[in-house]
Amino acid sequence: MNDKVLQNTIFWWERKRITFNVLVGLVGVATVATFIPHTFGLEDLIGIILWGIVANIFYATGIILEVANQHYLNGKLNIYRFRHFFFIIGTFAYMILTWSYTILYYQSILFIP
Repeated sequence: MNDKVLQNTIFWWERKRITFNVLVGLVGVATVATFIPHTFGLEDLIGIILWGIVANIFYATGIILEVANQHYLNGKLNIYRFRHFFFIIGTFAYMILTWSYTILYYQSILFIP
């Protein structure tokens, strides 16, 4: 595998990671601010931090797919052509997941007797 291609792949995805984190974070903050219960504890903060870590692990899937294609298949799948599609779809999917999970989580807390 060409080291230059690998560097370009990692650089492209890592540059977009900031946008991904900002967009997912804004959705999370807006949803929590809207539906937050009267108590916001340490477990909520830990959950938010873990959510961000998991989001970034899933984000790395794009890098892994592209590097695996280049290394094992010598780029035969041309996954790099779908970078923007994967980035946009993945970002919007995680934004929706963040929004819906936050609402479901806080609604379940509010309705527990």
